[in-house]
Amino acid sequence: MNILYGIQGTGNGHLSRAESIYRLLLKKADKVDVLLSGNNYSLTPNVPIKYRNKGLTFVINNGEIDYIKTLANLDVFTSYIEQKNIPFKDYDFIITDFEPITAWASLRFKIPSIHISHQASFLEKNVPRPESRNILGEYIMKYFCPTNDYIGLHYKSYGSSISEPIISNEVMSLSSVVGDHVSVYLPWFDDDHLVSIFSKIKDVKFCIFSKKTKSFNSFKNIDFYPIEKISFLENIRTSCGVISNAGFQTSSEVLYLGKRLIVIPIRGQYEQLCNVAALNKIGIKSLNNLSENLNGTILEWLDSQPIKLNFQNTLNRLLIQKINKL
Repeated sequence: MNILYGIQGTGNGHLSRAESIYRLLLKKADKVDVLLSGNNYSLTPNVPIKYRNKGLTFVINNGEIDYIKTLANLDVFTSYIEQKNIPFKDYDFIITDFEPITAWASLRFKIPSIHISHQASFLEKNVPRPESRNILGEYIMKYFCPTNDYIGLHYKSYGSSISEPIISNEVMSLSSVVGDHVSVYLPWFDDDHLVSIFSKIKDVKFCIFSKKTKSFNSFKNIDFYPIEKISFLENIRTSCGVISNAGFQTSSEVLYLGKRLIVIPIRGQYEQLCNVAALNKIGIKSLNNLSENLNGTILEWLDSQPIKLNFQNTLNRLLIQKINKL
């Protein structure tokens, strides 16, 4: 069996779990080829990429999606030309992680397909949502990647087709210790804005992982690091807490390591608002934005008890069931 595996390239979450899914697919196929679409990511792909497509890349400025610039950067013509070079008919099965080109090709060429992603979990009605549902956001998560079947990933198994998060072997092998710094992963905020906020909290050391930082540097109580997987995980492992956007993969890894966590959702990204609703039910603190008056909030948070979750990954069992069914 030949499998085409599509990965969404907006953010790092899809790429960070790609290796685990890729290895799982290799056990069930003669060949697995990978398509990566979009280019708004910082991590180096850790699986072999055979096809690249410009796809749809969201533009995010200072923690908020800029829909006007996103549409302005949309190059439908180039994306279409790149698709024509992909021999979809050579594949017996398509797996997609919220990647629309492979998903729509599976319908066009009548190739059996499964959508495996966090977004796929929102096809289940019991998955937590914010009090005010966003109709467009719900529509995108449900219909952006149409496939024959799906496996959702979430903090809890809210339905029969949902697995708890994929935690990589690298993360599972880490021995968590409590250090004296707070790890900050807010790549969609400008560095100057982060400095203006965290430099005022003088009693806490912050380690910020930045998309724009190319080498280590320091300013007052802040250390800046480039986004690199090994140093990022080591920094989290030895932290006393983590402040991040409400992305699914990072928050899952932080919860697995049993670290204190504050999440700040990207404004305009409905998926992250849904994640906040789920995390709040677990007991995780969230902020609507980065304000100038965080000092008391941070100090109170550092005195709180961390929450640790031991996830049960049932993806392999669900995948076998789905493949046999199709």
